[in-house]
Parts: sequence; C-alpha cells; structure tokens
Amino acid sequence: MTAPSPKILEELQRYRRLHAETTDPLAVRLLQDIIAELEASLSPAREEADKKPEGG
Repeated sequence: MTAPSPKILEELQRYRRLHAETTDPLAVRLLQDIIAELEASLSPAREEADKKPEGG
C-alpha cells in the first residue's frame, strides 16, 4: 500500500483555497485543472489502499 505524499495533500489544499478565493474566470479554470490532476494522482494510491489481499 502506498500512502499519498503529504506534499501533494498540502498542495491540493493550497490550490483549493486559491480556487475559493479567486474571482478571475481564467484563473478559476486553471485551478480546476490543477486540482483535478492532483486528485487524479491520488486515485491510484487510494485504490491500492482500498484493495484487500486475496486469499489472505
């Protein structure tokens, strides 16, 4: 099992805060893309953590 990197989690929270505070539509869209990519990078780690060993 691989735990998500604390740095990635910190970055994700930082970008979410920026997204909430931003009023520029272009910046909002770019931040949405960044957040989506960071969340996607966490998905494989979460999927591995959710898997249970077979036959064990």
